[in-house]
Amino acid sequence: MFNPRKKVKKIVTFKTLKALAMLFLWLFVIGTIMLLSFFLYLQRTLPDPESIATRKVGESTKIYDRTGEVLLYDIHGEEKRTIIPWEQIPDTIKKATLASEDSDFYNHKGLDLKGISRALLKDIANLGVSQGGSTITQQLVKKALLGDERTISRKIKEAVLAIEIERKFTKDQIFWMYLNQIPYGSNAYGIEAASKAFFGKKASRLTIAEAAAIASVTKAPSYYSPFGNHVNELLVRKNSVLAQMKTLDFISDAEYQNALAQKLEFKSEAHALPAPAE
Repeated sequence: MFNPRKKVKKIVTFKTLKALAMLFLWLFVIGTIMLLSFFLYLQRTLPDPESIATRKVGESTKIYDRTGEVLLYDIHGEEKRTIIPWEQIPDTIKKATLASEDSDFYNHKGLDLKGISRALLKDIANLGVSQGGSTITQQLVKKALLGDERTISRKIKEAVLAIEIERKFTKDQIFWMYLNQIPYGSNAYGIEAASKAFFGKKASRLTIAEAAAIASVTKAPSYYSPFGNHVNELLVRKNSVLAQMKTLDFISDAEYQNALAQKLEFKSEAHALPAPAE
């Protein structure tokens, strides 16, 4: 028997599905337009990726004693920085930094998608914007071009610029800029200044254990400073970096054991002034 109610119900269901489909279509179109508009706005406000290489990075003014060997003063406002060539940065600090910050650096294109996913889930859980998931390229962009502001728009700009910089520079060039510009705390910027501030020696003379300690500081320079109240935490993190270096086959088992056994001797004062030579 013909039932008009069923026919009306089918018509209503069809119309409802059609209305929902049109609603989702319009939402998709509007969302796409808004997203493109946002990226166009970002494109206009982004700094030029090339400026990361062309901008002038100031170095400290250094005053030595009469022998030219003993550094008496290191002056540059609140920053101490000595830029050194890629060839003078030892493999120990390169490998320790990769193990600590971004072991997949030479494989990705500027972004660590797994790290970003983990950071996104953490942000959703904590209702905030964290710094997790950042590659070496992203950290360079943040420190050199964008600053430390924690906003979603800044993170998007950071990601876009990281991809652009990976297209314009080689991996070694990016890593070189990073190691010469990253802050290590105690007013030390770049690996050479950090090496002298923490151990009183050039970066080229760092041992594996010392390199792992310096690389450990970058995660949180104020917290892990060897001149602060969390030296034990720094040493624990240093051992973790050494273990990661061994896992990645950056160092042998013998080198790992020797590095674990080495007792680190940090400078007693970050700003000690040596006595002039007679």
